[in-house]
Amino acid sequence: MAPPSYSDIGKQARDVFGKGYHFGLVKLDVKSKTSSGVEFTAGGSSSTDGGKVTGSLETKYKIKEHGLSLTEKWNTDNSLNTTVDYDKLVPGLKLTLDGSFQPNSGSKSGKFKTEYKHEKFLFNADLNLASSPW
Repeated sequence: MAPPSYSDIGKQARDVFGKGYHFGLVKLDVKSKTSSGVEFTAGGSSSTDGGKVTGSLETKYKIKEHGLSLTEKWNTDNSLNTTVDYDKLVPGLKLTLDGSFQPNSGSKSGKFKTEYKHEKFLFNADLNLASSPW
């Protein structure tokens, strides 16, 4: 078994007091899965003091025989995020391509992530994808 990543150390203890407790916030999440394996998640939240209402719609499709997973998420900030995961190249290696697009402004961003788990170590590397260096 691979050692935990640094960010996962103490996560269970932090979740005891932080996960699922939303003071001053009303939150609703609805999940569904089709017979073909497509998962849908719709969610929304609003603060009890009459603040901003936010929502999102997420679709996830897995092709297990090829090791692919495609996730698309759209939210009320008009941001479209897409994630493609691939984990069949080498045992223990996971490749992820994250992309974000804002139709209002036309801004795009991307990130290429790798994670390799072995019995004795865990290795992560992230690369930002940009059209220009600045």
